[in-house]
Amino acid sequence: MKKRVLFVCSGNSARSLMAEAMLRDLSGREIEVKSAGFAPSSPHPEALKALKKRAISTVNLCSKSIASLESDSFDYVISLCERAREECSELFAEQNYIAWDLPDPAKSEKATAFEETATELTERIRMFLTILQRDSERPNLYDEPQDFFKIMADPLRLRMTLLLAQHGELCVCDLVAATGMSQPKVSRHLAQLREYGLLSDRKDARWVYYRLNPGLPDWMRNVIQLTLNAKTPLIKTA
Repeated sequence: MKKRVLFVCSGNSARSLMAEAMLRDLSGREIEVKSAGFAPSSPHPEALKALKKRAISTVNLCSKSIASLESDSFDYVISLCERAREECSELFAEQNYIAWDLPDPAKSEKATAFEETATELTERIRMFLTILQRDSERPNLYDEPQDFFKIMADPLRLRMTLLLAQHGELCVCDLVAATGMSQPKVSRHLAQLREYGLLSDRKDARWVYYRLNPGLPDWMRNVIQLTLNAKTPLIKTA
């Protein structure tokens, strides 16, 4: 089944349209990709020019409203500006939400602004595709112990992992209440843990519930359980 990815920026005129076309081109159409905006205008001529310079098709590219989307179910939602980040953190909080805050090339006085935006988008999208490819080829991304411990080194990711080990299954609002962190930050780290294969999720109406990935190797699960059994102060407010 194809992954579904949505790019969002306020006007859906440059950054998100460019990202849509680039991901479609770089993925060989193996990913269903869309873009939209909260106040859509029209495609910026310089954005289309930057795409054509890279021999990327601009056919059927048009600015669209978030409200016009047929479905709000996406595997990944990626915002590309500050306004979209604020809106998406609430609207798509229960999905895999990623924030890429790129400066608006249309507001720049640099002649190369759109070219620079295209270059940065290309680099980020290639990295994103690499993660997706690795995730599809292996049951998890932890071929070596150091990979696992590197992911768990972040205090918030570690704390949420321990909370899920303790309670079995929690939604974003539960983890916000338990950690005292903002919803966007919690959602962002949950998305990272899911992308790295540590967590799995299930959707129930408007809510997404997270739990430890049942496919985790036994030694990883044992490390998590031993840490939890040590009565770490990281979860004393749970």
